[in-house]
Amino acid sequence: MALIDLHARGKEKKKKTDPAVRIGDAKFPSPFETGLVYSSPARGTWTIAHTSMLIPGSHQIFVCPSCCLRGVVLSAEEMGAMDRFSMLEFTDDHILRGDLEEMIIEGVSEILCEMDVLPTCVLLYTSCVQHFLNIDLHLVYRTLAEKFSEVDFIDCYMLPTMRAHFSPEKMQWRQLYRGLDTSLARDPRAVDLIGSYYEIDPESEIFDIFRRAEMTVRQLPTIGTYEEYKRMGEAAFCVYFNPIVSFAAEDLAKRLQMTPVFLPAVYETKQLLENEKRLADALGISGPLPDHRALVREADQALDRASSVLRDFDIAIDASAVTRPVSLAKKLFLHGFRIRVLYADAFSPEEKEDFEYLRVRVPEICILPMTDWRMRAAERKNPAGGRNVLAIGQKAAYYTGTKYFVNLVENGGLYGFTGLIKLAKEMTEGALHPKEPRELISEKALGCRDQCARMRHSLPANTGQA
Repeated sequence: MALIDLHARGKEKKKKTDPAVRIGDAKFPSPFETGLVYSSPARGTWTIAHTSMLIPGSHQIFVCPSCCLRGVVLSAEEMGAMDRFSMLEFTDDHILRGDLEEMIIEGVSEILCEMDVLPTCVLLYTSCVQHFLNIDLHLVYRTLAEKFSEVDFIDCYMLPTMRAHFSPEKMQWRQLYRGLDTSLARDPRAVDLIGSYYEIDPESEIFDIFRRAEMTVRQLPTIGTYEEYKRMGEAAFCVYFNPIVSFAAEDLAKRLQMTPVFLPAVYETKQLLENEKRLADALGISGPLPDHRALVREADQALDRASSVLRDFDIAIDASAVTRPVSLAKKLFLHGFRIRVLYADAFSPEEKEDFEYLRVRVPEICILPMTDWRMRAAERKNPAGGRNVLAIGQKAAYYTGTKYFVNLVENGGLYGFTGLIKLAKEMTEGALHPKEPRELISEKALGCRDQCARMRHSLPANTGQA
C-alpha cells in the first residue's frame, strides 16, 4: 500500500512540475491556476515607471518602502531618465508616528524646491501601505496644489497587492490621461489614439479614414510638448485597440465627453473591415469607405510568401508580443504556418471563438504560461519537439531558446492589413537572419530609452530637472 501511495505521489509531483497543456485539453480563458510568479529575463514589456515617461515634461515621484523602490529606480537609471525621477522612502517610524501625510507633503516640496525649474507635471505614486492605512490623500494633493499652483499633480498608484481586484495597468492608463485640459471645447475633427506605448503606424489603413474625415490625430508616443499633451483634451473621440484601455476610455467619456471607439487588434479580414465601418460610423463619415481590397490581397500574399519561407519552422507566439495571440495564431494557421506553442497566462474572453476554432483543428498546440514558477526550471527548447522555431515575442524566444525571432512587444504599433504585411516581413527576416536574443531581450521596456531621448531633444528649456 505504501508503494502505491509513493507511486501516486510521484506521478502527482511530475504533473505539477510540468505546466504544459494541449489546447485540446485546456480550460478557457484561464488554463493555469494563479500562484507563485516567475519573471523571465525577457524584459521588453513596459512597467508603470516607463509608461509615465510618455507625458512630456513630467516628473515622477514614488513614495514607497525601500524594497519597492529598488525596481523603479533601476528602471529610471536603465532608460537614462534619472533627471525625471525622484523617490521618497518611508519606514516603520513614519507609520508608528502616523505622519505619512506630512512626510509626503514635506518630501515632495523639498524635491521641487531643489529643482532649478519646476516640472510642468508631477506624477505622484503612492503604494499599498498608504492605502491600507487609509491616509488622507485628498489633503496631500490639495496642499501640494496650493503650494505649487503652476504644477499639475496627477495621482498615480503602485498597488501590486490589489491585482486580484483590478489591474494596475488599467489604472495606469486611466491616470495617464488625467492631466488633459478639461476646459477646452470639443473639436469634432480631433481624435486621440490612446493606450499604446508605440506610435500607431501612420501607414495603417485606418489613417485613410482619418484623412477622409480631415481629423487631427494625437497620440502620446508622438507628441513633443506638455502643451500638446494638454490639447489632447479637446478631442471629440478616443480610439483604443486593447481592451485593457477601456477603463481609460470610459473615464475620458465621463470627464471630457469623448466618444470612445474600440478597434480590437484582430487579424481576421472580416473583423478588420468591421472595425473600419465602426470607426467611420463613429466619425460620422457618409458615403463609401476607402477601398482596401487591394490591401487585403497584398496582406494575404505577404503571409503566403512568408509561410513558404518558414515551411521548416514551428511557430511560437507569446501574449506579451501581441494583445490577441489566439487571433494571430488562427490567421497564421489559415496561411499554412505550423503553429506549435502559445505562451499566455490567460486569454481575453474576446478570443473564445478563435480558441475553439484552434482547439478543434489543431488540438496538439501546446499552451504554456509566461509567469508560472515552474517555467523557471523549464528546459529552453521547442516544447513541441521540432527542430527550428520562429518565436513571435521575447518570452517565446527565451523559453524556446531559439535565435530566430521577431522582437515585438504589445503589437509594436502595428495594426490592420498594413500591420500584417509588416509582420510577415519581420517573420521572414527573423527566419533568414538569426540573432542572439540575450542582448536584445535584456533591454527593459523596448523603445522607452529612445522615447526619452526624443523628448529630451524636443522639450523646451524650462522642463524641470531633478
